[in-house]
Amino acid sequence: MRVRSLWLTVLALFTLVGFASAGTIAPALYADTAPNAFGSPNWDPWWSHAKRDVVAGTFVNMRSGRHPGTTYFEPKEAIVYSTRDLGKRLHWIYWIPGVTKEELNGLFEVNNTFDWAGRQYVWGEIEYAGGVPDREWLRPTRWENYDKDGDGTTDGVIGHFGNAWWAEQRLDHPGPATPEDVEALAQEVLRNQTHWTGWIRYRQSVNDDWTYVQLRLQVVPEPGTMLLWLSGLAAPAVALLRRRK
Repeated sequence: MRVRSLWLTVLALFTLVGFASAGTIAPALYADTAPNAFGSPNWDPWWSHAKRDVVAGTFVNMRSGRHPGTTYFEPKEAIVYSTRDLGKRLHWIYWIPGVTKEELNGLFEVNNTFDWAGRQYVWGEIEYAGGVPDREWLRPTRWENYDKDGDGTTDGVIGHFGNAWWAEQRLDHPGPATPEDVEALAQEVLRNQTHWTGWIRYRQSVNDDWTYVQLRLQVVPEPGTMLLWLSGLAAPAVALLRRRK
C-alpha cells in the first residue's frame, strides 16, 4: 500500500508539473497608431520599442498619437498612402506570457471591426450584426516567441495586427494621392466612423469555450465635444494639484 501511495503521489506531481509547463493563456491587449508597416523605415524601431515596453508593463495606449493615454485617434492616424511618409495605421498588440506559439495552435485568434455610416464591418469588407464577431477570425501570422532576458528561453508570445484606410487619388488629377486627398478622406472618416475595435479570443484547450477581449478605439469627435471631454479629465487633476499645495 505504501508503494502504491508513493507511486500515485509521484504521478500526481508529474501531472501538475506537466500542466504548469504548458502555461496558462492570459493575454493582454494594447493599441497604438504606428508607422505604416508596409514600407516605412520607422516601423522596425516602433515595433522594437513597443515590444520592450509591453512586456515590461510600461506601454501606454495610443502613445504615438495626439492623444496618448487614451483610446482616441485622429482620422489621419489611420490613413495610409504610397508617397511621403506612407501614413499611419492602427495596430493592436497582444502579449501572452508563459507560453509559446506552438502551444497556442488552435487556441488563439484575432479580428477587428469598425462602423461606417451606421453599419458594422469585419476586417473592412463583411457587414455583420454587431456584438462579438461571428466570422473572419484569423490565426496570427505577425507574432513571435519572445525572449525578454536574452537567455535563450521563451518568456511568452507577442504579436500585432492592424488596419487603416487607403487614401486614393481623386478623379480630377493623375498620380498618387496628394495631401488634399488625405484631408478629404479624413473628413469622410469624421462623417461616417465612430470606432475601430481590435479583438482577440482564446481558450485554454480546444474543448473549452472561447474567451473574448476587445479594445475599442474611438475617432476623435468634433472639437467642441473633445474640449468637453478633456475638461472632464482636467478637473480632477487640477483638484489634486490644489490639495497637494
